Amino acid sequence: MPLAVGTRLGVYEVTGVLGAGGMGEVYRARDSKLGRAVAVKVVRDELGADPDRISRFEREAKMLAALNHPHIAALYGMDVADGRHFLVMELIEGETLADRLRRGPLPVDETLKIAQQITDALEAAHERGIVHRDLKPANVKITPDDNVKVLDFGLAKAMENERTASSMSDSPTLSMMASQAGIILGTAAYMSPEQAKGFPADHRSDVFSFGVVVYEMLTGRQPFQGDTAAEVLASVLVRDPELSRLPAGLNPRLGDLIRRCLEKSAKRRWQAIGDVRAEIEAIAAMPEVMPAASLPVAPPRPLWRRALPVAVAAVVTGGMTAAAAWYFKPAPLREVARLVIALPEESVPAGRNPLAISPDGQSIVFAAGRRLFLRSLSSFDVKPLPGTDSQDIAVVPAFSPDGRSIAFFATADASIKRLDLAGAVAHTVSPATVPFAMSWGPDGILVADADGISLVSPRGGPKARLIPVKDDETATSPQQLPGGQILFAIATGQGLDRWDRAQIVVQAPGSSDRKPIINGGSDPRYLPTGHIVYSLGGSLMAIAFDVRRLETRGNAIPVLEGVRRSTSGASGAANYAVSDTGSLIYVAGPTGSSGTVSEIILSDRKGVVETLKLPAGAYSEPRVSPDGQRIAFTSGDKDTTIWVYDLAGTSAMRRLTYGGSNRHPVWSSDSTRVTFQSDREGDPGIFWQLADGSGGAERLTRAEPGVSHDPESWSAKGDALLFAVRKGNERSLWIYSAKTKTSEPFGGIRSTNQIGAVFSPDAAWVAYATNESGRSFVYVQPYPATGARYQATAQPGPHSPLWSPDSKELLFNPGPLAFQAVTFSTKPAVAFGNPVAVPRRFQTGPPQLRRQYDMTRSGKILGLNTPGLSQTGAPAPILVVLNWFEELKQRMAR
Repeated sequence: MPLAVGTRLGVYEVTGVLGAGGMGEVYRARDSKLGRAVAVKVVRDELGADPDRISRFEREAKMLAALNHPHIAALYGMDVADGRHFLVMELIEGETLADRLRRGPLPVDETLKIAQQITDALEAAHERGIVHRDLKPANVKITPDDNVKVLDFGLAKAMENERTASSMSDSPTLSMMASQAGIILGTAAYMSPEQAKGFPADHRSDVFSFGVVVYEMLTGRQPFQGDTAAEVLASVLVRDPELSRLPAGLNPRLGDLIRRCLEKSAKRRWQAIGDVRAEIEAIAAMPEVMPAASLPVAPPRPLWRRALPVAVAAVVTGGMTAAAAWYFKPAPLREVARLVIALPEESVPAGRNPLAISPDGQSIVFAAGRRLFLRSLSSFDVKPLPGTDSQDIAVVPAFSPDGRSIAFFATADASIKRLDLAGAVAHTVSPATVPFAMSWGPDGILVADADGISLVSPRGGPKARLIPVKDDETATSPQQLPGGQILFAIATGQGLDRWDRAQIVVQAPGSSDRKPIINGGSDPRYLPTGHIVYSLGGSLMAIAFDVRRLETRGNAIPVLEGVRRSTSGASGAANYAVSDTGSLIYVAGPTGSSGTVSEIILSDRKGVVETLKLPAGAYSEPRVSPDGQRIAFTSGDKDTTIWVYDLAGTSAMRRLTYGGSNRHPVWSSDSTRVTFQSDREGDPGIFWQLADGSGGAERLTRAEPGVSHDPESWSAKGDALLFAVRKGNERSLWIYSAKTKTSEPFGGIRSTNQIGAVFSPDAAWVAYATNESGRSFVYVQPYPATGARYQATAQPGPHSPLWSPDSKELLFNPGPLAFQAVTFSTKPAVAFGNPVAVPRRFQTGPPQLRRQYDMTRSGKILGLNTPGLSQTGAPAPILVVLNWFEELKQRMAR
């Protein structure tokens, strides 16, 4: 029901009616608090009654309120009073462009003046990632002093309802569900073809609508006609505009501008409204072509004047040179802009780099949860990509050189897949093991995995190994340089610190000649600016690089602090990507060399958290002693050490190990010793040491060259230690006898991910994870091994198992932002209950990382939490820097 004059909506008093639209009624009102006149748009009742729609509307309104431009009507805010939701906007006096057009077409100079101001508004919004989606004369106001204000920026997007469809009968303001791919919104006659088809609108859709508006200003009629909304839509899709109706004598460039705006294919339109604005400014200098009959005719020249061109040739040449110098002067610096992309309720994995950006910088793909998501910088939507939404995990996305496809690794069938972004089906390209990193170059998809660097054809076929690696080497972040050589990082040893000690090298495919470029760093990217950027700790470094000579110039300097690093020693990947056009995306993290700083916490089964009295640090793998009195954990990035802390909190943490890198603490069954891996004697074997620090470390196992031993779990009797033997990318489970001091394989268990084997507290069972089938599952085997094994869950993905203190429950990590438990019983037969969610207030990590949590005797979970991060596990956003190359060049020039 319309509101009467005098009605109050909070501090706003209605003083008149301005009009109505598809969203609701618009009123003139007075803000009694600030004493100013405003426009109030009251949302229709059916929109206000939809909580999802209103929530979406509020999110969009907050972003739109940030627009501040002289040609954009300001949105002051959104409020609710007496159950009515309403927007408060700047009150613009004057008539709409639609009102003006009712009197007929506009003169050319007036059209260009209005068009230039509209493009100014659109350009400012597009630079902030905001698309209008409903540009039409009714949304353009002309003030009494001829200033143009564009209304309702992006509000059509906020009106979308993805669950219900409304009738087309309310056209010209049309709202119709077309398909899951998108929603048709806006006034039919001004829609772009992609909107008419129900596809998502982007900044090029605004270019099309702008062309319709300019055409109508010049001709007094819309280019696409019809008696019904359906006929108008059909005209938009199949008919070409009648450019012959444009006024005679127009500058041909103006007709061409309109034609390019109204191309049916978005790819053939003007790609940026800023280019349209620049063209309009040039046309405005000569909007019409002077008729030939009116051109002045010069009288015959005297003979002496005919020689004048020869006499002044040098002057003309000099003038042309000066003009050329002016024309080709360096373009002004583009403004660097920053924005934040909030993620869906699924965290970006902390393992291999989850980010990719298209070469043109317009689209971002990232891995979160178990699938890939797409975000266009011209849209607010974050959309899951079809073909990546199975129960299995999709990782390491890479864009094709044309930006139309992506490659990614799917754990479902252990393969590299290709997905055309315009399609809906992901096609298998090649079988593969889990890659550390991928990139897509001119010759195909480069894959870095345990075998080295290989090439995969995007059309399908097996991998072709280009660059092999030794057993103790790991290659990652490959990129094909313009000359065909491969730029990549190569590391040796284990642990996160090896990536800060890695070499960045160049090597030609098939050659054994590896040329070092940078010592100390990883994740290199060669940029069109002539620089290599790379990761060192939690920072991005940059150095000038001659790509023809394959040589660096000058010194490397830090260009970005605080980029998150992977917590997996397998890849150590920095979470960033750069487009060819200069857009940078990254996930923020600490500036320390590990990129990860944590607090150690205790969390109960209700999610109540207690933070231990320890300073935040680069901690990992906390383990609680069987008697519940102390914890042991690893600290540091390079020379890692084992520390012990009394849970009573009456004393400071105490360093246990010295010499070499020491990691992977495991308590002995009697809580007197800590077992760990150490390379203090050259090989990464297993040692143990008294937890009170007395005495020295005693060796238990010795690792062969190219092999490492990782302790997993002691039996309750203290007679056996489970440990993983890693060679290359494969792990197998072994058992060490404390009585005979010998080792042998256990249970025939192999995996390329962490096995995470753990004895049950009653020492009758062993739980572990393996992806030997191509998918990760948690299993249980009896101890001693009998050959029997039992799968704990039906769905793939779970890893890092952990027993409850009574051996009647098995807990595990089924994926990011999740934690689950199943009951375990043996009578009358082995059986597992249905998975039950457990509140997770601690970090879990990917299956390639060792278990980052443990359980106390009282059932509390000992884990890690990032300081300042919401303990609900809210995902870190993706940070975007537009025109970052300008900032990079300025820094490098200092």
